[in-house]
Amino acid sequence: MNNQKNPKVSIPPDILQVLKKPLGKLILDSDITEKKIRKEIANSNSKIITVGDRSTDRLISFDIYPDLAIIDGVERRQEKRSTLTDRMLNQKDKDVTKISCNNPAGTITKEAITKIKFALSGQKNFILQVIGEEDLLTLPTCYFAPHNSLVCYGQPLEGLVLVRVNDSIRRKAKELMKSINNKLLTGYDDVVAV
Repeated sequence: MNNQKNPKVSIPPDILQVLKKPLGKLILDSDITEKKIRKEIANSNSKIITVGDRSTDRLISFDIYPDLAIIDGVERRQEKRSTLTDRMLNQKDKDVTKISCNNPAGTITKEAITKIKFALSGQKNFILQVIGEEDLLTLPTCYFAPHNSLVCYGQPLEGLVLVRVNDSIRRKAKELMKSINNKLLTGYDDVVAV
């Protein structure tokens, strides 16, 4: 493997601190119920997107299937034997397509952004299987999701974060992506230059 092409990256501590704060409403693990999740979803007239295996699994356990599920098959650094993909693909009333992208840990690749934009642009439901890590993909998801979409992602050892997409969230996601891009020189300025 060529180390020049995929160098080990680390996010600077100042940006990491910002990323550790929830972008939206945090529901603690002990407080997550189907009723609470359905109440939040009831206010959404757009897409439901999950980022992370546990977040996706939680919603599916309540028979809530996201329009886009971004998963990597790993939970808390442990490989996860999961039937998430099968459960989503086997929905009788939805047309679900599985796509994949490469996204090494600590990065947001152009490929991942392109696949997220594609998956959010149509009426089909998608599973985006990430080869690498999906953690930072919450940012482009919040940036490209239609207005009033609900993005759900895990806050490690705390709970589930629900982000209602609006102009303020888009601006914050764009600023964070640009900060990460400038620090890591990942080269996707053209994608988030809007």
